[in-house]
Amino acid sequence: MGKRKVWEELQVEIDRGVKGLNVGLPMGFNRLNKYIAGVQQGRYDTWGGATGTGKTAIVDEAYVFNPYDHLRSQKDPFNSLEIIYYSLEIDPVVKIAKFISRKIWEDHGILTNVNEIFSRGIHKLPREVQKLIPTYQEYFNVMQDEVLFFRNSLSPDYLYSDVMKYAESRGKVERNEHNIVTQYTPNDPNLITLIIIDHISLIDKNKKDSSKKEAMDRASKMLVFFRNTFKFSPVVVSQFNRGIEGMDRKKQDSVEPQLSDFKDTGATQEDANTVIALFNPFRYGIAEHRGYPILEGNFPLRRSYRSGHILKNRDGMDSLSMGFHFQGAVGKFEELPKASDIKANPKLLEDILNKNKIV
Repeated sequence: MGKRKVWEELQVEIDRGVKGLNVGLPMGFNRLNKYIAGVQQGRYDTWGGATGTGKTAIVDEAYVFNPYDHLRSQKDPFNSLEIIYYSLEIDPVVKIAKFISRKIWEDHGILTNVNEIFSRGIHKLPREVQKLIPTYQEYFNVMQDEVLFFRNSLSPDYLYSDVMKYAESRGKVERNEHNIVTQYTPNDPNLITLIIIDHISLIDKNKKDSSKKEAMDRASKMLVFFRNTFKFSPVVVSQFNRGIEGMDRKKQDSVEPQLSDFKDTGATQEDANTVIALFNPFRYGIAEHRGYPILEGNFPLRRSYRSGHILKNRDGMDSLSMGFHFQGAVGKFEELPKASDIKANPKLLEDILNKNKIV
């Protein structure tokens, strides 16, 4: 691309921004939305954390529920949204059951879970929940018909062919004499396409891949290709190495997430525009974390607290953190007020804990 063409495209993006066309879609968390500019076209985000920190839940909230519900609330929305969701850890049927439990909690304040919904083991489906489940059929049918497209397996080659087939159905793909893609013209230039992979360590190897790392690295490079050429937006969930729990890290008081904690490959954080990690200080017996009361004080958050850490932000500031309340049974996150505001007015935290109290 010549410098004249680059300058023309730069000016187009500036003009779009001046007209308010680059606002994107809200993630539902004020500080997170401010720091990384919401859900956008052409941005690659990686989310990491140790097992049980709620990585999948916050991705579902920030990239699925909140943008989707925002669009539903708009009479004539500027953007539209489609999500190719490679759910490698959780079967789509179980995923929707989890989604239903979240909606029931959010709309009715009734806490249920997948085991209750399926009456597994000693768990029985409460009658009040059984009556509510059918009321969400239309909501999730429309979501899956128009926005959310599940896949439950993935290899690097399948990723390329699947997303390319999707791209060809959503626009014009031009190739040169060597069959290399040179340009993409979408039918809807305001469509935001997310490619969510949860989690990438579960990717299958192709025959040409010598290791799981090689498969993950190739998949990440393909995501970069679709970001740069098609303006699609990858969102990759990644597990952490167990090294964060090692005694050396604990002794050095450095158990907060680092870029080096990501498991199996460095490609997903190197290739990404933005890298965000979740941390659960309760697991490490930390009494107070960045001003938030975890084990002590009148209103300790205990296991319901999570901190989010922006470890990399190619388009803005990094080394930023924010606090969340996490209702783990239904995967519901809520942004906490700043620790300084809670210290000045403890009732802010009391109200949140009372609202989320399980009776």
